[in-house]
Amino acid sequence: MSEKALELPDPEASSDSKTEQQLIKSYLRKVDLHLLPLSFALYFLSVIDRNNIGNAKAAGMDKQLGLHGEQFNWVISAFFFTYIFCEVPSNILLKRFGARIWLPFIAVCWSLLVACLAAAKSYGSLIAVRVLMGVFEAGYVPGFIYLTSFWYTKKQQAPRIALFFSAGVFAGIWAGPLAARLQSLDGELLGYQYIFIIEASMTVAVAILMALVFQNYPSTARFLTEKERTAALEMLEADRALSPTADYSTHQ
Repeated sequence: MSEKALELPDPEASSDSKTEQQLIKSYLRKVDLHLLPLSFALYFLSVIDRNNIGNAKAAGMDKQLGLHGEQFNWVISAFFFTYIFCEVPSNILLKRFGARIWLPFIAVCWSLLVACLAAAKSYGSLIAVRVLMGVFEAGYVPGFIYLTSFWYTKKQQAPRIALFFSAGVFAGIWAGPLAARLQSLDGELLGYQYIFIIEASMTVAVAILMALVFQNYPSTARFLTEKERTAALEMLEADRALSPTADYSTHQ
């Protein structure tokens, strides 16, 4: 009988492998709970915030402000003038300030601008606010994807990003019924003003929670144990080693 046939599995190595798998599972569970629910909720609200201008028109905003011709279409389009150019600069600033500060900051900024739509008195003011909204909201989706690259391997990222984008589908389903309920509120404001103010307030609330809960990197996350941190960093470094991009740090 050959020496190879006599070799037996190392029980200690098998035990270490099981322990590492358990640590990774615990790590992923904790990270998912800390990152995904609030990220999902904020994307849900961001889609509502950028599109609630249509529900506001249905509630009478265009007539109230005297919009005519193609003006309302330009109000919608103005958002994308800056949105398409500000994604990369926003990610540069995210790297500078960290996701815990930057993502809640831009969310508060765009939601305050949404609230400002309730006070708009003219076509020009609507255009100006929508242009500024595009500046801040542009950074959220690429920022989330960039953030997940620090916490997950490429294989782990894919289903979580898919879940994140599904929030947009749910926003499309619920935006109309929510706006209908808000515009029917009794008070001193017009129906479309309630839509802007209350939906903006919801975004601010989620952004504040995000600032309290989010951590920037696995290497500094307070919710991880040292063993979970070590196992996770080893997993992430091994995944980066297979990537064609050379330089990467889990705490850059």
